[in-house]
Amino acid sequence: MVDIKKLKRAGKGIPPPAAVPTRNNLSKPATGQKVPLQVKISSELRREVRAYAAEHEVELSALFENMWQHYRQNRG
Repeated sequence: MVDIKKLKRAGKGIPPPAAVPTRNNLSKPATGQKVPLQVKISSELRREVRAYAAEHEVELSALFENMWQHYRQNRG
């Protein structure tokens, strides 16, 4: 039988070093800086929107901003 009193208790050891974030995702972006927005849409709609933007030589972000302004003006 094992004598429990003679067993050596293992400690937790030293804690790991503080993790250094690989990305700067904890700070707020500067005003006016563009940040990504992810939405799920059908592949057909994606193709249609991208084609429209290309035909009119408009960036997708500018097209979205224009659509959003139009929506707010007409829907409140």
